[in-house]
Amino acid sequence: MLVTDSGHHDSEVVGQLIDDAVAEFTAAGVGPGTAVVLCLPNDVRWVAAYLALARIGAVSVPLNAGSAINEIAHVLEDSGARLVLVPASMAAVLADRFPDRLFWPDGMATEARMSPGPDCPDEVATIAYTSGTTGRPRGVLQTRRAVTLGGRGMAERLRLTTGDVVLTALPLAHSYGTNVLNAALVSGATVVVLPRFDEAHFVDTAHRCGATVLAGVPTMYRRLLARPAASMPSLRCVVSAGQSAGADLALEWERSMGGAFVEGWGMTELAGFATLAAPDLPGRHGSVGTAVPGVRLRADTDGPFGDAGTGELCVAGPMVTPGHLGAADPVTGDGWLRTGDLGSIGADGLVRIVGRTKEIVLSGGFSVYPAEVERVVARHPDVADVAVAGLPDPVRGEITCAWIVPRAGARLTVARIAEFCRPHLAGYKVPRQIVVVPELPLSSTGKLLRRELPAPRAVGAPT
Repeated sequence: MLVTDSGHHDSEVVGQLIDDAVAEFTAAGVGPGTAVVLCLPNDVRWVAAYLALARIGAVSVPLNAGSAINEIAHVLEDSGARLVLVPASMAAVLADRFPDRLFWPDGMATEARMSPGPDCPDEVATIAYTSGTTGRPRGVLQTRRAVTLGGRGMAERLRLTTGDVVLTALPLAHSYGTNVLNAALVSGATVVVLPRFDEAHFVDTAHRCGATVLAGVPTMYRRLLARPAASMPSLRCVVSAGQSAGADLALEWERSMGGAFVEGWGMTELAGFATLAAPDLPGRHGSVGTAVPGVRLRADTDGPFGDAGTGELCVAGPMVTPGHLGAADPVTGDGWLRTGDLGSIGADGLVRIVGRTKEIVLSGGFSVYPAEVERVVARHPDVADVAVAGLPDPVRGEITCAWIVPRAGARLTVARIAEFCRPHLAGYKVPRQIVVVPELPLSSTGKLLRRELPAPRAVGAPT
């Protein structure tokens, strides 16, 4: 069963919606390998269109419904898609700009047919555009096998059954949101999809539907914990991904709200999780679990980012993308995808993430991993949320800076934060500058946008 804000939809209703969408797509000229942009809000129409395209063998190109006109235009030009399901508010503007494309406002069919356009390879199920941390977003090719394995791996690791009710407000257009949907579908679980994350509505929905599994990002869980006590007795587990949550958040959640807190780690280039903790996995807190079936994993401790058992994480297996759209070479080279994430793999197989290769702070010749510092600063009783990055320094090259969202009434200073951190961190890791902000810049999935952290007015060392 699928539940959205537009109502409850049992398998028969959803099946009919998919049948109708298949007929509409086919009449419009969609066939195997045809790329179709799916730019709609979380709703039953999104799910029906996504599954109809899969049945046809077409290629889904998911985009967040909140994307700007220029973002959609880039994807249209890059993917060559000829059919676009888009909010009505954008259809007219895009139609003027791209008169050769067919636009369905709010996903409703028209009598028009598509003009011929380039098709994508038949084996590709999805072209998923990355968030574009450097340059313009690139289309990641996800095969049908990878998408299926991604959903199955999550379902098996969480032991989803037909009795589970999975609640999420993640954008379905994001690979994490799609993976949650596919996991529920392959297991026969009920999935409850909200159009956006709102704490009050989320909690109310969880109680009304008897949610047994939640899927979200750390920011969502922190915001829920900040509300008055509202335990969820029906919960069996909650899944956190997108960025490191840390053991403290996991333990606080389990004490206050109930349900096993598990973390996972994945990426668009995998169409799902590379690692995920099972709800009963010993020692799971502070880790992102172990490799899911079908994923091979190693840490390149001998590479340029290797350091005392920590290195760049590399993955291999059938879930790895064959490449990026328009790229001449596959992303793997030697068969291993270099993820850009830094971490360690313990003897028990538990994986711990410490940061990104591009986010390492190099201070006086030492490497500082932002995630490590964030976990310590987050324990301060006056800190509601924190992000860490490097700032240029003429002596050390870079210094560690913490952007902090304070709790109500808190008075934070560099000296107080530094004093709190010194028993837990080496001196070169301790923040030498703080920036107090009302909130951190987040993506549509609640993931930290470190590149958009505001510049501090001045840089100073703790006194």
